[in-house]
Amino acid sequence: MRQFANERLMLPAVALASLGCLQPGIDPVFLTLLSSAHGLAPELHGWVVSATQTGMAAGAVVVWRWGTRLPEFGFVLAALVASVAALATTQTGYLPALLALRGLYGTAMGLLYTHAMSTAATCRPHGAYGAVFLLQLVLSTVIALVLPAIADFAGPKAALAALALAPLSALALAAWSARSAHRRVAHMPQAPATEQGDAGPRAWATAGATLLFICATMMVWTFSGALAVGAGIPEDTIGTAVALGSLAGAATALLVMREQPLVPPPLTGLLAGLSLLGPIVATQGGAAPFIVAIVLLNIGSTAIIVRSSGLASAASRGSLFRRFVACTHPLGMILGPLAGSVATTTFGHAGLLLAAIATIAAACLLLAAGQARSLPFRRRPKRQESLDEFLTYVQTS
Repeated sequence: MRQFANERLMLPAVALASLGCLQPGIDPVFLTLLSSAHGLAPELHGWVVSATQTGMAAGAVVVWRWGTRLPEFGFVLAALVASVAALATTQTGYLPALLALRGLYGTAMGLLYTHAMSTAATCRPHGAYGAVFLLQLVLSTVIALVLPAIADFAGPKAALAALALAPLSALALAAWSARSAHRRVAHMPQAPATEQGDAGPRAWATAGATLLFICATMMVWTFSGALAVGAGIPEDTIGTAVALGSLAGAATALLVMREQPLVPPPLTGLLAGLSLLGPIVATQGGAAPFIVAIVLLNIGSTAIIVRSSGLASAASRGSLFRRFVACTHPLGMILGPLAGSVATTTFGHAGLLLAAIATIAAACLLLAAGQARSLPFRRRPKRQESLDEFLTYVQTS
């Protein structure tokens, strides 16, 4: 899987990356089934999500720093560990064991996602990130529709066991990719990829903007449901908003897959930032404004994360930097909710709004700095003497 030879071979990496980041998209359904299967109290859901996201962040950092030192078999082993952890989740409701299993699952998926995403972004970064987001949203929607039916027919434990198909599919893709990479090296050795590359300040600024936009998205998304419930919005309305938002996000991912942006990225960042603030404000307006706000949040967050991720990946030829860009996604998924929790606990509703505004403003500034073209000082052109001036100078000298 390391170093796909052409764009055709990018597709397995896109599929594997989509499976690697699938869990956040299905967490609401997964947590509901977990409570039904093991009697897990809803107030403990945050611990389960935190264990998974912490593991994903840890796995992502490992690949970022030491990705080229990890053998292809290591990613096959990671997929196997994730499969075992997914199946074991159906057998225990003991909280410490459950947290350990979800931490292992998250770490394995973080390894797979970061490696596959950085590989897919080698050829067409915008197209790769757009395709991964699109496929992840489609899979999340299908799973959200199918799993409740399985639970009704065969029970919640059977539905949880069905979720193991995701890491098992990742295992098949990782094994196929490792075998393909071995054959390519055996028949046509390739020059090693540039590890450090030429990432400059603008590339790092764009990557930093990506991290902050993801933090802002997760900060708002994590608390949007609680804000809606607190405002008296029914749960079925929240579910409708989430479903419509997923469809809107999938359509947006399809539109922003082109490598050359139609809208200037700083303007996209500003508009997306405004859309991210919508759910915080709109919850007081009733059901209809909340649904519109969630749809706009999905459109804005998908557009800016795909665009800024693609721009950052394209800004450097180094594989180390591409892995860092992929690493910003799991990191943002855990840092955003953490920052939102601290802000909400300390300052309440207003604290969440202020934290989101500050994060979005910093992201917009970094994106603008990353996309600003260097303006070298123009040398004053040397004035050419006219013929009359030259002859006058010759005659007087």
